[in-house]
Amino acid sequence: MPAPHNPFKAALKAGDPQMGCWLGLADPYVAEISAGAGFDWLLIDAEHAPNDLRSIIAQLQVIAGFGSHAVIRPTVGETWMIKQLLDAGAQTLLVPMVESAEQARELVKAVTYPPHGIRGVGSALARASNFSAIPDYLKTAREEICLLVQVENRKGMEALDEILQIEGIDGVFIGPSDLAADMGHIGNAAAPEVEAAVLDGMRKIVAAGKAGGILTLSPKMQRECLDIGATFVATDIDVTLFASAIRDSAKAALSLLPDQSAHGTAETSNASRYLQQLCKHWSHKAAVEFDPNAGTIRFDGGNQVQMSATATQLAVTATTGPRGDLERWKGVVSRHLERFAFREEFSLVWQD
Repeated sequence: MPAPHNPFKAALKAGDPQMGCWLGLADPYVAEISAGAGFDWLLIDAEHAPNDLRSIIAQLQVIAGFGSHAVIRPTVGETWMIKQLLDAGAQTLLVPMVESAEQARELVKAVTYPPHGIRGVGSALARASNFSAIPDYLKTAREEICLLVQVENRKGMEALDEILQIEGIDGVFIGPSDLAADMGHIGNAAAPEVEAAVLDGMRKIVAAGKAGGILTLSPKMQRECLDIGATFVATDIDVTLFASAIRDSAKAALSLLPDQSAHGTAETSNASRYLQQLCKHWSHKAAVEFDPNAGTIRFDGGNQVQMSATATQLAVTATTGPRGDLERWKGVVSRHLERFAFREEFSLVWQD
């Protein structure tokens, strides 16, 4: 009996596009829901998500009952980590930050048993061999392992032609976010220079006969990469899907409440809710008294800051005490706002 068939690897070899979703919530429940959604593949992320070996195994187990294929991204391309993931039953790996042909060559060895590779032989303990119930696992495992490497900086892109020549690499994935950062456009993978580099790299990958992959939330880039011939394209992320949905749900729920914006009443605007959150956050760090009706914050020592909120604006004014108090609150508010979900819905005004 040979190792289990890898339909994802077969599809890439045949040139059949496979559409995927990124899993970063590190939870088997979420993985199970995602596996039933209809994606061809699901990426279990151990590089940027809080996954460990046990959480990865749990997700492999629930995904196995569906038609989706599990792809694992290890934290780094270390031999010992790759060995553990393969023994745990992973058949497809996406290794991040590959920058050279030599690095790619070593990864091929890491997924291959001796005498041609360096993968440790421990199938008797391994879920991959169904705990020794697959008698021919050692002889057939390599045929069903799909090795994908991730090129995501200028150094990797410069070495792309050489990486594509390495036998045993099934596909190359371009990482737009890290590439954008390395090109001086951090946080902006849609910069024309970055998109041009991504598409140029994708053309090289396809021309070399390798599978080309990408994660992008841009429908435009998804379409362009598929048109070039990319065969494994991830179009969404469980974290962003949930975050967006829960925020929209909260906004819808809060919109059902009456907006009492008249002076002297408890307001329900997002700016007012933020003001109350801020005072609660800050109260354990300093002696603060907050009057929600007057919108004032009084510090220990008598210094006072006036913060007034309407449906669309939050205004901050130092009413008594030294000017430094206003500057202090500018810093506090600015830092705290970065974590506030409704920030985009109101303007912040500093009144001297």
